[in-house]
Amino acid sequence: MAAGSNDSLNMKNPFKPLSLLLLAGAAPNHDYELIDMLDGRTVDFESDVDLVGISVRRSAEKVAFKMADQFQKRGVKVVMGGPQVSANPFEALSHADAIVVGEGEELWVRLLDDFQKGEAKEFYVSAPKKFESNGHTVFQLKNLPSLKNIPKLNRKLFRKRYNFELIFASRGCAINCDFCSVTRLFGSKYRFRPADDVVAEIAAFKGYYYLIDDTVFGRVNTYDYYIELYEKIAKLKKVNYWTGQANLDAASNEKGREVIKKAVKSGLIYTAIGMESINKKVLQKSGSYSKMGVSKSADMLAKMKENIRFIQQQGVLISAWFAIGYEDDDLETYYETLKFCTEMNVLPVFTPVHAMQGTDLYDRLKAAKKLQDNAVNVTNVPHASIKNQEVITALEFVIKKGFSLPATLKRTYYYFKIFVKQKDNSVNDVIHKTIFTFITQKTKRQ
Repeated sequence: MAAGSNDSLNMKNPFKPLSLLLLAGAAPNHDYELIDMLDGRTVDFESDVDLVGISVRRSAEKVAFKMADQFQKRGVKVVMGGPQVSANPFEALSHADAIVVGEGEELWVRLLDDFQKGEAKEFYVSAPKKFESNGHTVFQLKNLPSLKNIPKLNRKLFRKRYNFELIFASRGCAINCDFCSVTRLFGSKYRFRPADDVVAEIAAFKGYYYLIDDTVFGRVNTYDYYIELYEKIAKLKKVNYWTGQANLDAASNEKGREVIKKAVKSGLIYTAIGMESINKKVLQKSGSYSKMGVSKSADMLAKMKENIRFIQQQGVLISAWFAIGYEDDDLETYYETLKFCTEMNVLPVFTPVHAMQGTDLYDRLKAAKKLQDNAVNVTNVPHASIKNQEVITALEFVIKKGFSLPATLKRTYYYFKIFVKQKDNSVNDVIHKTIFTFITQKTKRQ
């Protein structure tokens, strides 16, 4: 797995990656060596290998390309995949022999067979829409894979001990926010693993885990699945704490609230929620409004606060993620949003809105020739009134103020009082959850 030396997650990413483990599990009758560059390991470019596979995320694209070039100079075949390669497949192909676009489990078996026969295609695709190959050779699955027979993962391939195991129960997202690529990669329809398979995998975990579904609270048409899943997890002999990302809208629905309560009983302790903005116009234009659980006639901020409080009162620590810098934002948006987070006792996580390849926002700005140089700007999304240095100053202020010791202690005490009142919490639970709350805030500050 590629990672740059300046990668913010280098040597401290707490989550064990899944992608290459899934591929190794899909075709187990091959010998694999996993080089995890987030563990600080270096690549031996002289190693005796038949095929090199590189999984790439956005921050490591340049590093990955250089690695691929070095192997190709020796005549070693290179395959590249991962979210960034899926978003930028044709540039990636200039550095590799084959590119995997989208989900790789079913493609990997076919790809290895083709390479052994000397019949490798340039693109192997698992994506919702027909892939425009521009004259290149391509193999594309007719349908997105079912999740009923996910290969057994060999998690021992990793040398590093990660704080959190990763696991998923579903893929797909119907929301399609303009700055997000999930819907393009995994489709707008939800696909699910059998709940018993997910529970069996979780039963083998010894500590924390992260459920990487797009929203662990689900959506209206998926609530029944998550209720069943969390009820089964709660019946395990040992219930471990877990985390995930979620939406606010479940808290505005009676059955959605049941999902949240079941999730907590199964061990949910923390969730990252993409609130995106406190500006109604921004939420509507970005496609994120439906995630807030707010009707058109309701007071948006009041309803968002109500939904936040319900989740918090179940004993769930919330970090609120905001993408700031749309045309309806201004510099004051940063400071007003921080006030909102302070009032609501949520962890403030701010990012300037960025147009990533493979998203509607990127395509729209590129077509209008409005993308700005990200090498000299905080983001590639231009703004009429917010200057680059002002963004830097605002972000520094948010981190310093939002994660100061007084702010951290205030939030910790807020959640401590909730933990104490919960009847299901033992003294050890209260202590453990309070320590987790404090440490998580220190981690976010970094």
